[in-house]
Amino acid sequence: MSAIGTFLKKIRFRFLSYKERAEYQPTFQKELNYQCSRILPYASALMAVGWIPYITVDMKLHPNETLIIALRIGLSLIGFTVFVLHLTKKFVNSSLLMLTIIGAYFVIATGFITALTKGDAVYIGGYLSVTTMLAVVPLQRRASLSILLCSLSTFMMVGFIKGMSFTSAREMYSLNDLISAFVVTSIFVILMDHMRFQGWQNTRKIVEQGEELKLDKINIDKLLLNILPVSVAKELKENGFVKPVYYNSATIVFTDFVGFTKISEILTPEELVAELDKLFSIFDHVMDKYSLEKLKTIGDSYMFVGGVPIASNNHAIKSVLAAIEIQDQMSRVNDEKVKMGKPIFELRIGVNTGPVMAGVVGEKKFVYDVWGDSVNLASCMESSGERGLVNISNSTYEIVKDFFETEARGEILAKNKGVVKMYFAKRLKPEMSLDEKGFVTNERFRNLYLTRDQV
Repeated sequence: MSAIGTFLKKIRFRFLSYKERAEYQPTFQKELNYQCSRILPYASALMAVGWIPYITVDMKLHPNETLIIALRIGLSLIGFTVFVLHLTKKFVNSSLLMLTIIGAYFVIATGFITALTKGDAVYIGGYLSVTTMLAVVPLQRRASLSILLCSLSTFMMVGFIKGMSFTSAREMYSLNDLISAFVVTSIFVILMDHMRFQGWQNTRKIVEQGEELKLDKINIDKLLLNILPVSVAKELKENGFVKPVYYNSATIVFTDFVGFTKISEILTPEELVAELDKLFSIFDHVMDKYSLEKLKTIGDSYMFVGGVPIASNNHAIKSVLAAIEIQDQMSRVNDEKVKMGKPIFELRIGVNTGPVMAGVVGEKKFVYDVWGDSVNLASCMESSGERGLVNISNSTYEIVKDFFETEARGEILAKNKGVVKMYFAKRLKPEMSLDEKGFVTNERFRNLYLTRDQV
């Protein structure tokens, strides 16, 4: 029994069942076609076999009307043909047309058959049942009404030719039933078509609203990712908060434009903002290149960090590389500004490596930030630096000294740190670089870098 059940399920799934729609149709006609595709296999199968038993009854009641038998067989052939075509899956987009053809033949042929019997009361009852089916079949309203009109016209014309009359009280009763059925069916065809159309319109509105909400969600996610790192944004969406994380080692970098106040007096506010946007966009591209995290900009100051929120062993090397490249980019921009006679933007950069605490602060305007003495020392490195150079602390120097040419430049007294040594990181060492300026890494650099990364 279980084997039979499994077989029947396979048959049903393969031939008659449909998966739920992935999306609603963009036009009402396509929606009707979709609805017709859902019922077409059942309707065509019924047409193929449902009227064969009536042939024997027809032969007994009206043995001389062989055309009735031909019409019955024709209906079965059409139903069988449409059923087979449907199974091929090649005519899914023509389901509305095929169901319209079946419906037209079914209703008009039934009217023809009833007329051939001269309005036999037995056949009138079947004819009434057939015509009322049009009220629930999802055909186009014009097609349904046209089929009804053609069927009634065929019934009247063929019946008149065959000598049909409605003189007795019973015959008049049948005629009244028939006319009433056609009127009621026509009204219901119009009402059902209107309801389908309204339902489709409402569904389309819901779908469009869903698509708008989906688009809004995508835009919100993009905005959130512009504010927060990917892992932090994911945690915030999943939990509603971000747990602060302590990092044993991270590299913090501050940049600041020298003489920004004087430059702001020369340029208009619009020009000043445009210049900052252009320069900070360059810095953003450098962040992407070295997989570093931009934290924030405050006025003309730009802050980024390495090793947070994704910990790594080489964050100091990447941060110094990024800082040197930023200074190189600034040098190129300033060369162009000198040629055009525009004021130049000179940059100080300070770098420090040490432990930090990282997390999100605020409820309305989320800010991902880092805290600790290491951050304060990085800020001191920037304020104690020189324009056009990268000033690094002793802790950063000890990590990157094998990769970069450096210059000792004395000590400063840092709050909570005491006396701290400082160095200028100028460029890659010649043996670590492919170019004369010392900005492009070579294979030796990469091998040593990978070795450090695995420690």
